Amino acid sequence: MAIRRPGIANPEWICQDFLYLDNPPEQHRYVQVKWDGELYTRTSQTFDYSNPPYANFEQRGGHIVGQIDYTIVGKLITIDDWSVNWRDEMPLRVASNYITQCLYSVRKGYTFRVDKSAYAFWVSERFVPLTNSPLDYLYT
Repeated sequence: MAIRRPGIANPEWICQDFLYLDNPPEQHRYVQVKWDGELYTRTSQTFDYSNPPYANFEQRGGHIVGQIDYTIVGKLITIDDWSVNWRDEMPLRVASNYITQCLYSVRKGYTFRVDKSAYAFWVSERFVPLTNSPLDYLYT
C-alpha cells in the first residue's frame, strides 16, 4: 500500500523566503514550508510575521513543517541547515525545489552546495560530489 501525500505543485504547500541577515557580500536567508491541508488561494507572497517567525497554530497559510537556511555569496548558494516537522522528507523536497528552480535557477548561473551529512537525501535531489573528500560539499 502506498502512502498518499500531496504533490510538490499542490496549492496546499506554501513556501516563503525570508531575509534573516544582510551582511554584504553575504545574505543569510531561509525558506519556510507551510501546510495545513486546505487549498490556499494566494493573493500575495508577503505576510506580516515576526522576524524570525514563531511557529504556532494561528499562522496564516498553515503550520511550519519544514525550513531550509541558506547563505548567498555572489552566485554561490550554500545550504547551511534544514529542519523538518513532518512524517517524511517531503517539505525539504518542496523547499529545495523552490530554491533551486524558482528563486535561484541553475540556468541563471547559480551554483548550490550542501554538506554531506544527509548524503542520500541530497543526492536524491540531484546534488553530486565533486571529490571523494568527506569534508567536501555536494553541488548541483
